[in-house]
Amino acid sequence: MTLGLKCTMTLLYLASFAFILGIADSSFPLKAAEDNHLDFLKYEVNSVYVGELKHSIQIYNDASVKIREGELFVPIIRNETARHYVILHNLSASTQPTIRNDSSGNIYACWDGITIDRHQTLSVELNYYLVSFGVNYLVDSSLISDYNVSSGLYRKYTQPENLIESDNSKIVSVAQNLTVNSDDLHARVLKIYDFVIKHLRYTLQPEEMGALWALEKGVGDCSEYSYLFVALCRAAGIPARIQAGFAFHTHSETLEDGHMWVEYYLENYGWIPVDASWRLFDSLDDRHFSSIRSIPDEIPYANYFFDYTFGPEEENVKDEQTVLLTPCSKDVFGDSFVENVVDAVQKLRETEFAIFLGKIIGTSLIFPSETEKIEQTFLESEIQLQNAIDFWEEHPQIAESNVANALKNVEKTLQNAWKLIAETFTIVISILVVVLLIALLFLKRHQRKQNAKSTEVSFT
Repeated sequence: MTLGLKCTMTLLYLASFAFILGIADSSFPLKAAEDNHLDFLKYEVNSVYVGELKHSIQIYNDASVKIREGELFVPIIRNETARHYVILHNLSASTQPTIRNDSSGNIYACWDGITIDRHQTLSVELNYYLVSFGVNYLVDSSLISDYNVSSGLYRKYTQPENLIESDNSKIVSVAQNLTVNSDDLHARVLKIYDFVIKHLRYTLQPEEMGALWALEKGVGDCSEYSYLFVALCRAAGIPARIQAGFAFHTHSETLEDGHMWVEYYLENYGWIPVDASWRLFDSLDDRHFSSIRSIPDEIPYANYFFDYTFGPEEENVKDEQTVLLTPCSKDVFGDSFVENVVDAVQKLRETEFAIFLGKIIGTSLIFPSETEKIEQTFLESEIQLQNAIDFWEEHPQIAESNVANALKNVEKTLQNAWKLIAETFTIVISILVVVLLIALLFLKRHQRKQNAKSTEVSFT
């Protein structure tokens, strides 16, 4: 290998190594400002989906006698968390329902005094417009405050309930063994999650079996995964609750069954999602829609519940549901908020990629202050989007302002990020060209010396 080529290879290696060091040393900060404890990024919004959900229920009387004094309860998908927002824009049924609430905030459409003639079908359909978010929580243990153990929330969601036997000695023992050596609440939850997914083997169950049964048998479906996780959290003094509703694998799909997952509570973060049977920890996709949560007073954990006082045997009554998810236009919400949210999420993810690309080519080494400013404004835009989603239902004007600012800031940040990449790339290419020219000069000088020596030898 010639001397010039060696020099070139060495310089290229050192430059590449410096860029790698720059990537390793650069990371996104989690807090927007150290002096504002609550102004920090709780979760990233990875995706947003706008669609329509159609929930259809059919009750068929396959007997020769009428069903009389029937009752139908249908939990309504609601805006209880910031992970989805819905509008129930149509409810089709032969009679109008009454609306009931329970102590956990669940809302039901209810029909009483139902009569179904022989060989006839009762049909109910609920149509929702919805916008949902795929989120990933970024839990920093140093930002978690202690629980207020006297609060209603803490007392409610750390007590045992039907199917969640958190006071059972076996469950208490497992919870204590999992969490005894950790003072970090988030680490405790993670240990419980790891135990549940390793201890249980997914097997469909014909009925709800509960946490203790799942612990003893080591099998279960989404319900048992959820019951056991919640029971262990509550036994460890961590508030947790069930979420039940619908979960889709794609954005256009028809379901016949519901799904169950969970949430646990951390101060300063709120309710954090976990779907153990789908292996989602501190995250949830944009295809989970909750209609019922702990602790349902009116009906068991179910997408609907039908019962009657007089009529045929149960085996002569057939019931089924279909749940269809399809995309729809952003215009159905009637304002600019949803459109701005969709655009902001897209721009944030594009900016995140641009920042990552910039790290690879070394923007933080060549322009450290500019890179830091871009990362900071990117973080501020993510916090503004988070606040817009959190405030949307209760404070729509604040939400509108936040999402508009988030979109404006991230568009400018994206432009600056690509501009910095272009400038860095130009400098890197220029350096490489200079290095190459220097290497060629050394190579030519080396060749001249070699030629001169060869000429001297020939004359001799």
